[in-house]
Amino acid sequence: MNMHLARKGLTVLAFFATATWLQAAKVDITMVANNDGQLEIKLRPQANFDGVVSSLVFTLKWDAATEAHLGTIQQSQPALAYLPVSRSGGEQDDGGNRYQIFVGFGLTPMQWIPTDWVAGQEYTIATIPVTGTAEFSLVNNTWTGLNNADYYLALGGVDETGDIYGDISTGVVAGEFGESGFTVMPNPTDKATTIILNLRKPQDMRLELLNAAGQVVWKESRPAASGSLRIPLDLSTFSKGAYVLRVYSGDQVFTRRVVKR
Repeated sequence: MNMHLARKGLTVLAFFATATWLQAAKVDITMVANNDGQLEIKLRPQANFDGVVSSLVFTLKWDAATEAHLGTIQQSQPALAYLPVSRSGGEQDDGGNRYQIFVGFGLTPMQWIPTDWVAGQEYTIATIPVTGTAEFSLVNNTWTGLNNADYYLALGGVDETGDIYGDISTGVVAGEFGESGFTVMPNPTDKATTIILNLRKPQDMRLELLNAAGQVVWKESRPAASGSLRIPLDLSTFSKGAYVLRVYSGDQVFTRRVVKR
């Protein structure tokens, strides 16, 4: 499928235009790591929408020296019905970085499924497995600009590209933790939660919690940690919203998204 079609829109979508769809506004994008060490791509509309998500382009970047690779993209309903997403070509190396472009083309109006978007809510549109360990970023940079691969989204054929938001660099766990890995439970939470780490070998651990502005609002160190760790995290005095938990282990950084309801 030609990625350049995403830039031009699909003229057939004009047939589907309605007053409801014309109320569309910008749509932002972010990426997080789930508890299985996979990348989740999320869209956040700035207005209610139930029309055609006609096209999407986004690019992931990571260090080529890590030898990490992306697996087959996974999608669940209803996202698969209104916006099928696939790779555009293969992984490409440039300047020590590795890139993968993804594109999506939709033809089915959401209201036909039926489903819709609510302003300000996040919607997972794709999950991408990872082999190996690397720090992945969802990017617009010089390389993506030259390769027509900046983040782009169109609703009903109209450019409604928003921003890349949140903490866009995501460490993916592979090999450093035990079978249960790195989990945060419960998540989301109203008050308190627990960080659970199962370590294969003794190591110095440093943990930080960042708010949406990138400020460190909680931190803790665990030198020479080993085995199974259960670290309490009290969010009762924190504002509602999404936070990023970072765990530093040696020269690697692993992240999880923590939500305070």
